Amino acid sequence: MKKFRPTPAQRKALSLIKSKTKHILLFGGSRSGKTTLLVMVIIFRAIRYPGSRHLICRLRLKDAKSSVLHETLLPWLEHTIGSKRYKLIRHENFIQLYNGSEIWIGGLGDREQVDRILGHEYNTIYFNEVSQISYHAVTTAYSRLAMKIPGCRNLFLYDCNPASPLHWAYKVFIRKIDFKTDTPIVKPEMYESMLINPEDNLLNLADDYIEDVLDILPERQKARFRHGLWVKSDGCIYDRFEESMIIDPNDLPEMEYYTAGQDFGLNMAAVKIGYNKDKVYIVKDHGGHNITTRTFNTQLTERNWFKDDMPVYCDPAGGERIQEITGGQKANNAVDPGIDYINSLIERNRLLISSECTGVLSEIWDYSRDEDDKIIKVNDHYMDALRYGVFTGAQSGIILS
Repeated sequence: MKKFRPTPAQRKALSLIKSKTKHILLFGGSRSGKTTLLVMVIIFRAIRYPGSRHLICRLRLKDAKSSVLHETLLPWLEHTIGSKRYKLIRHENFIQLYNGSEIWIGGLGDREQVDRILGHEYNTIYFNEVSQISYHAVTTAYSRLAMKIPGCRNLFLYDCNPASPLHWAYKVFIRKIDFKTDTPIVKPEMYESMLINPEDNLLNLADDYIEDVLDILPERQKARFRHGLWVKSDGCIYDRFEESMIIDPNDLPEMEYYTAGQDFGLNMAAVKIGYNKDKVYIVKDHGGHNITTRTFNTQLTERNWFKDDMPVYCDPAGGERIQEITGGQKANNAVDPGIDYINSLIERNRLLISSECTGVLSEIWDYSRDEDDKIIKVNDHYMDALRYGVFTGAQSGIILS
């Protein structure tokens, strides 16, 4: 058996977890030991409280299985209690311990997975790499932290390599403000965070990892993965968008007309666009997680979303779902021309975003390309809806003229 020996930084994090705090975020650079520590916390809780149930989830199930289940959870179960004291139920993606406790592995980006994992109640929900998970997906899971086990304090755990300072996790955990309204959060003492960087995990790293790997990264990647800073993503597509382009909703002018963009999927997103003279205003957005198109459209209607004969340009892959959206019609899905058009608006200071558009703002600096110049398809639903609404509206105007 191998004993888990926490580093000084991990011991400090453990003391935070043992406090009365309900939501705990560990953020910082790559290979700083965040995941290992939180997995060990779940193993300990599962052992200490027989019959308890715990959930570890990421955006995608395959990532949760590869990076958490196989690389961390199973090895540490072998080290701590041995292979004969737990059983992996592969087709259900959960582990059953000798004392009746369960540790479930799930993805919040797959409808079947969501329905399965949210069909249970838990004592711990751990959101791994929460920078990739939408606010709607996380809050949808909140209601499932409801299992009662004597003596076990129910707990939300989170970790991430930091995203941009417009991300919802930065607002909630660092600034202690409500993601939607920017007002102080209720019970701020229930939300705590801690920075853990690679230097805090030197005993478990290769001797040259920091110097030869992290220290030679491009500046923005180094800021995130070496120093644990909340910055724009490397390869950011809308790099020239600045906070000065965010305006108070009370300062929005009277609009000449409106369009909207609609993205479908497990995470649904709608963006409403207003036009005044030569400027384009992102006036509202709305999102939902694991709901039907009809329900989503009802929510939009209740929010007085649809103006006159406002066209709603929808993801053309939506098929028959487009008919369930008021004013719905197929969008122009030319990705690169759409991105170029929006960037041209940003460069000329013609795109302004209301501070109420928290979904758009949380994605705009994390919407990026990888080293192969391919768009990273994570947390991009509002960006797709934005492109559908703005670019298709512009193209339609050209055709009509």
